[in-house]
Amino acid sequence: MSINSIAAGLSLIFLFNAGSALAESPKERTLGEDTRRWLELQRSGSVASSTRQTVSGPVAHEIHKRYVESFTHTIPEYFKMNQDGISSGSSN
Repeated sequence: MSINSIAAGLSLIFLFNAGSALAESPKERTLGEDTRRWLELQRSGSVASSTRQTVSGPVAHEIHKRYVESFTHTIPEYFKMNQDGISSGSSN
């Protein structure tokens, strides 16, 4: 990721937040409105980078390998949470 793309992304975030703040106060916004705005930006692609992001062959291979291996583990019926906030799966 280049410095230019990072700067462009940060500029977008600041513009988005500034536009939201100027348009209405937080009390006037409805629940989930900011999330819907971000999802619309992603869906429309209007602020997408023109630089294609690629993954190298070895990295792509490891991603695919991890995906395929994920099917070897059973999905637990529910998750238990211990006192430390760590969850563990259970099929009992």
